[in-house]
Amino acid sequence: MSEATAAPDTHLSNDDPALVEARAQGMDEKDVVLAEEHPRPALVIVMGTCGSGKSLIGSLISQRLSVPFIDGDDLHPKSNVAKMSAGHPLTDADRLPWLAVIRSTAERICKEQWEGARPENARRPTCIIACSALKKKYRDILRGEPAPADDGGDGQAKPPSPSNLPNKAHPNAHVPASDALDVYFVYLKGSKALLAQRMRERKGHFMGVKMLESQWETLEEPSNEGEEECTIVVGIDQKPDEVAREAESGLRERAGV
Repeated sequence: MSEATAAPDTHLSNDDPALVEARAQGMDEKDVVLAEEHPRPALVIVMGTCGSGKSLIGSLISQRLSVPFIDGDDLHPKSNVAKMSAGHPLTDADRLPWLAVIRSTAERICKEQWEGARPENARRPTCIIACSALKKKYRDILRGEPAPADDGGDGQAKPPSPSNLPNKAHPNAHVPASDALDVYFVYLKGSKALLAQRMRERKGHFMGVKMLESQWETLEEPSNEGEEECTIVVGIDQKPDEVAREAESGLRERAGV
């Protein structure tokens, strides 16, 4: 299919990154994007520092909404896993394909979910992924904004190649997410003292508290102009079920999920 061919019946322009890459790889565009008659897919990022309970709360929200949940740590490209296993820290350039594959996996899962056995409680195709998303620029990339040039970006963060995809990524996740994907954040907010207490109660608490110190210094809370509309802030000084219930209420109101 040439680039001159009109885009399929979607919300997207003909030069959308998902459609361009699908054409380049000889794929049917309808394998990677939802048709226009379907609601826009929603990616919900459950974010926060270590100790905030991202995986637990993300799982509870997914159960309440009857939508899929993935732990973002399981979506690191194979090259990132090898690097971390060798004891080397990831750079922001290493994180670009990881953030991109979080987006593309979410959109592909939303597509299959909505076109297959649609969840009876869901009002739009939704996928929930736990990811710390500590820096604003990470959240910007997750929303589909251009990657900073100093991080190796050339305008758009790109997912890893098929051979570098993690096992839990969607098979078509090497194709970037489209501009139709809407992204929302659930920020699990807690005091440093509460987070440190939780980390001390875990096994290996010494390294955990050291990790919290580092993440606390890195954290840029989503309070900047432009982030409020897509962010639900939930205090974690309550029971997990109460945190999940408050997040669900905010998402239904804010995102229509």
